[in-house]
Amino acid sequence: MTKLQKILLTLSMMILIAFIGCASIQDVVTPVFIPKEVIKYSGADIPRIMPYTTLADAKYVDMKTDLTYTMKKLEYGFYKNINALTIASGEEFKNVVFSPTGPVGALIPALSGLGIGSFLISKPSDKKKIGELEKKNGVV
Repeated sequence: MTKLQKILLTLSMMILIAFIGCASIQDVVTPVFIPKEVIKYSGADIPRIMPYTTLADAKYVDMKTDLTYTMKKLEYGFYKNINALTIASGEEFKNVVFSPTGPVGALIPALSGLGIGSFLISKPSDKKKIGELEKKNGVV
C-alpha cells in the first residue's frame, strides 16, 4: 500500500467517523420544545445534558410514551379479562343457586306451599282449642 493510499484511507475513515459522530451530536445539540404534559404522561426522566430539551430528549420521550401506552393497554386488557371472569363466575353461581333445581329455586315454592298450607290446614291442636272455646261459650 502506497503512502497516498494510506492517506486516502485515513481521510475517508475520518470523514466516516465525523459523519456518524456528527449525526449523533446533532440530536444532542438541536433544541426542541417538549410539552410538560407529554413528559408527564410518558414518565420519562430526561437526562439534562444541555440547559434545554433536545431532539435526543424528544426521541427518548417518544419511546417512553409508546412504552407507557403499551403498558396501559396491557394493564387495561388484564383488568378487563379479570372482570369478565368475575362476571362469568357470578352468572354461573346465580344460575346454579336460583335455578328451579337449585337450593333457593326449590326452597321458594316449597316455602310458599308450606306457608299457605300452615294457614289453611287445621292442626289437631287447633281443633282442640276450638272445641274448648265452644264448650266455654256454650255453643256445643
